[in-house]
Amino acid sequence: MALTNNSRKVFAQAVPYGGHGVSAGSNHDVIARAFAAGCFALLLAANVVLFAPRIAGFPVRSVLSAGVLVFTFLLYTEDALAALKKNLLLLSLAVGLALLGILLSVINQAPFREILRSVTEVHLQAAVLILATATLARVCGARACVYAILGVIGVSGAVAVLQMMDVGAAWDLRLALGPLKETDEPVRSVLERRPTGLSFSPIQLATQLCLVFAAYAAVRDKERQLTTAGRVADPAVLVALLLFFVACIATATRSPILGGVIFLGLYLAMKRGSALPVLLLFGGLVAYLAWPLLIGAIETSDPRMTSVDDNSASARSVFAYYGMRLFFDNPLGYGLAFQPTELWSGYWSDLYTMRGAKGTQTSQLHNYALSMLNIYGAGLLLFVPIVAKLLRRGSASLIFFVPYIVHIAFHNSGPLYSDIVIWFVFAAISAAGAAKESPDLDQRFVPLMRPWARSVPGRPARGLMTRAAAAPTRGGLGRPGPRTR
Repeated sequence: MALTNNSRKVFAQAVPYGGHGVSAGSNHDVIARAFAAGCFALLLAANVVLFAPRIAGFPVRSVLSAGVLVFTFLLYTEDALAALKKNLLLLSLAVGLALLGILLSVINQAPFREILRSVTEVHLQAAVLILATATLARVCGARACVYAILGVIGVSGAVAVLQMMDVGAAWDLRLALGPLKETDEPVRSVLERRPTGLSFSPIQLATQLCLVFAAYAAVRDKERQLTTAGRVADPAVLVALLLFFVACIATATRSPILGGVIFLGLYLAMKRGSALPVLLLFGGLVAYLAWPLLIGAIETSDPRMTSVDDNSASARSVFAYYGMRLFFDNPLGYGLAFQPTELWSGYWSDLYTMRGAKGTQTSQLHNYALSMLNIYGAGLLLFVPIVAKLLRRGSASLIFFVPYIVHIAFHNSGPLYSDIVIWFVFAAISAAGAAKESPDLDQRFVPLMRPWARSVPGRPARGLMTRAAAAPTRGGLGRPGPRTR
């Protein structure tokens, strides 16, 4: 329920928010934006590191997410309603998949408790985070959101690098947050355990690294599109890509690096003017500084990063074959309680001769598309129009998700499956798009590469021009358009 005007005034005086009324698209004061940015960062940190604690059976991060949503709705009512309206399509996808999953779960006689857990932790939590993050991003702006994402996940990546160097304090910090995946023993050595940073597992950290790169690059690209600089490759994006590679090496995860290489080729092909010299310069510098460390790590542990014929890599073809067999045997879908590790015995006669076949007994399918296909079945076709419209809406930023897309093709992660950080990234990119379209939000929309170029009342923002001002008129010789004020 929205607060009345008098109630909102009383409520605003009780919190360090700034006391201004909230309206969609209004220019919130500095304290309001800082408070919203702090909530955004706190919520992200909780969803990254608080993976173990529970309250009454519910994850602490889920309870906190619900609390933040209620709090933001009371504080920023009109912004929350605007965020709801803008994200109706995405919310309808979450609700639709939840209803389809419940129906298929009942048909497959799944336990009610498992259905409730899945709907709560996947679909309901996704809906809560979509609304909460979109509202906060609308208030604090895209740049603040990107800084929060960089800060939280950047710290986790830095801890992973220290873990790769076998720094005991880095492992102690991670163990204080909860047990390592698949073991409760305090294993600290990189010889026995892949670095996880502050995340639950190295795979989750790699997923988050893909997303932080996508958030930074996409928001920066949106801002550069306001100037002629958006037509050429951005050196800062290439530097971010190199840092992304270093962090992925620390997690010993190969799929994001493959995705990053594919992205690099597509990005340089799309942008005018080759940035290859810049890439080689910074690549040589990073290699020179990091080479002794990387060689030491490779020589003292299993050279996973340089191998493509180990059991993990070989099992991918087994998972793909097994997943397709499961789907063809039940194209309607298995529902929210789908567990491929409980179905392998019926296919073992066809699997046991394949290398890495035992992975089907203990692991999920390691393929986002196949996992979703087996959970929801052919009913996913009903949501193709929604997904197509969402992809079309975000087509300008889709290229920056190439590392993420490649990564989830080989692991158990993805939207509305086991990834919740992606909603923070969507909110940041969406806020950048809103600022680009609305003159009222120009104060919050300043290029990341020029943080000093802020607009002030009565004066234009340096370096910011509209598309009309950046492009010549028909014929190529017209006067430039007016600067954005």
